[in-house]
Parts: sequence; C-alpha cells; structure tokens
Amino acid sequence: MSGRHARPGAWDDGRRNGVWDQGALDSLLVLVAESLGYTCRPVPGDVMLLEGPNRLHVSMRNLRQLARLVPRDDWPALVSDHVTTIVTAVEEPLDLSDFDLAQHLLRTRIYPAEADNGVLAARPFAPGLIEVVVVDTPTTVRTVTTEEMHGWPVSGDALFMLGRSNVRGDGPLQVDEDELGGVRVVVLHGWTFYAATHLAWLEEYLPIGPYGALVVAPNRSQIVAHPLLPSGSCPRARYRAAVTAARELQAHARRAYEEGPGSLSPHLYWWRMGELTLLDVRYQGDAVVLPDEFTSVLTKLAAEP
Repeated sequence: MSGRHARPGAWDDGRRNGVWDQGALDSLLVLVAESLGYTCRPVPGDVMLLEGPNRLHVSMRNLRQLARLVPRDDWPALVSDHVTTIVTAVEEPLDLSDFDLAQHLLRTRIYPAEADNGVLAARPFAPGLIEVVVVDTPTTVRTVTTEEMHGWPVSGDALFMLGRSNVRGDGPLQVDEDELGGVRVVVLHGWTFYAATHLAWLEEYLPIGPYGALVVAPNRSQIVAHPLLPSGSCPRARYRAAVTAARELQAHARRAYEEGPGSLSPHLYWWRMGELTLLDVRYQGDAVVLPDEFTSVLTKLAAEP
C-alpha cells in the first residue's frame, strides 16, 4: 500500500550494501549536540542521551525513520533541525500560565504507552496507547505535564476534550480507498502528528454498523480500517473477507510501524462504539486464529440476510 509517508527511493538512499548506515546518523547527531553544548551517549531503548544544560532523550529509531524520507545529502540538515528543535523546546519553554492564550495551542496526541514517564498529562486511549495533551506551536510539539495542567482552570477530561476539539478544528484527514490482499480498506492519512486522534470519531469518516471495524494505527500519520458490514456478498464470503482483512491489516501494521516515522502500534484493533479492543492474531500453520469473542461476532455477521 502506498501513502504520502512512503518514499522507497529515499529508503534506498539511506542504505549501504543493503544495511542501514546508522553510524552516519550517530556521528551527525554527536556533532550537532556538541555544537549546542551537549555530550551524547547511547542508552537502552534505542535512545541517545544528551547531557549538558539539560538531560534530553533523542529516539534514534524515529530519527532513522525520518532519514528514510529524504536523500542522504539532506541528512545533516535533518539531524540539525531535529536536535535543535528538541533542545529549543526545553531550553526556551513557553509561558503557559495564561490559559486564555495557551488553550488555542492545545491538542491531544496519541503515543505508545511506554512514552508515559509519570509526569505527562495523559490517559489511556487503547491497549498499548495513551492520549497526551500537547502544545502545538509553529516550530515544535511538546507534551504538557500534570503540574502545568493542574495550574489551569480546565483540567482532566475537559482538557482532553478541548485538545480533541482543536484537532478536529485543524480539519479532516484525507480519505482514500485501497485494497489489502483483495479486501477493501479505507485509508485515513495526512501530514499531521494527530491522525490517530481521529480514531475517537472514526464513524464520521466511514459507515460503521453494530459490528464495528478492524483498524490499525501504525504511525502518527495513518489509520487503515475495514468496516464489518453485512452486505454485498454471501455469508461465507463475508466471513472470509473479515478474516483476510484481519490478517492483511495485521501484516500492514507491522510493516508501517517499522517504517514510521512516529511509530505507534504494530497491533490490530477492533473498533466498536468508540472503544478499541486489541485483537490477538495467531496462526496455526497457515490458518489465522482469532479470539473467540470476535469469531462469534463474525459468525453473526455472516448469518445476516
């Protein structure tokens, strides 16, 4: 499946003899960090720790994913912009004390659950994912802490609703139809950090009946969905189509999660009435094995006239 985030040619530019040249990116990051007064050392989690006026973490995985999108000659500028943005966000913090001004900058962004360090204004969004209040400026997106949140007249669920409202106000995602393994899917995408937030109102993008939809949100810019609808084919074909969709969406999620940028989840979810349930897709030989609850729903779907 192609998408605006995909750049196969740039991926080839970033390889040397078929192996990703991570050393070049590491060296560039060290040079940029030292020019800003920081030293670097790798720490667990594929992260580079920058130590200087502050302690900062740079995800090397995300940096590699970003590098895939541009020619190799542009890597120095990419690394410089990336690191400088992170440093500036910490060293020149915004004054968020005036909520009347800050509220227009607030958004909610979806992150992997492991990003929660205990101080973020965050809440569960789906298994393995959290929803975080962030401040969106023309140059950077930074997370909001619970301390900052409690200093505002609006907090808790009301603050998250405000952030979601601002994401909606930024405009809808682009909607395309595509095929995965011969099954029709709907692709929602855009040049935004907030695509996954739109899962909260997925039903506004595509027809979803009582059986819900299969969805994946592999990275920050893309959602792929397959509605479970009782129409257009014989019962057995409906069942097979849903199983095929589960298999193909799971495979796509894993690929797109690795590609990034902004990896979120390699997992398959079942969207029902705004709630997301993790679907554990297993295999027995070549056969797909789905959870019993989901299989029983597929049986009902196939039995509808």
